[in-house]
Amino acid sequence: MLNQIDKTLTAFGVNVVSAAKNNLTKNNNAGELANSLTYEITKQSEKIELTFYGTSYGNFHDKGVQGAAPNKLPRGSKWYGVNKAPGSPFKFGSGSGRKGGLRGAIDRWVVSKPISDARNAKGQFIKRKSLVYLISRTIYLSGTKATDFFSKPFDLFKKNLFKDLSNAFAQDVKEITFKNNGK
Repeated sequence: MLNQIDKTLTAFGVNVVSAAKNNLTKNNNAGELANSLTYEITKQSEKIELTFYGTSYGNFHDKGVQGAAPNKLPRGSKWYGVNKAPGSPFKFGSGSGRKGGLRGAIDRWVVSKPISDARNAKGQFIKRKSLVYLISRTIYLSGTKATDFFSKPFDLFKKNLFKDLSNAFAQDVKEITFKNNGK
């Protein structure tokens, strides 16, 4: 019945998801997260709802995660005292995440990526467990930077959404009015 509104919301959903996937691909992060991105339009008697879906860690990747204590990193290290996502609503050490989840994910990542130059000051290779510990400690203490892979396209396409929906609503009302007057 509201064909133009449906088309407008569908175009918005397609554009946001497509641009978000493109952002992930540009940053070599395409994979499970990019493949999980989708949207759904649901219609109930008096409302139409547009919902976006993605993997559970998509919000963390988009908004970043505050570090638990950047000043606890060794002085002189690259991220000492730097909180990579100070404005994020998410924070390591808040107690809401799964225990050991970060280290397990980093271990899987280290195995899947060919990491060159994983050596200590003496030029010796660092054991995988040590490497996983060092990487996960740095991430836990300094956080992860926001990518805005989803937020930027959402905000960009949202700028014209109200105007587009107003025009679509006017067209749908016009269509319904002419259809009912033609009876």
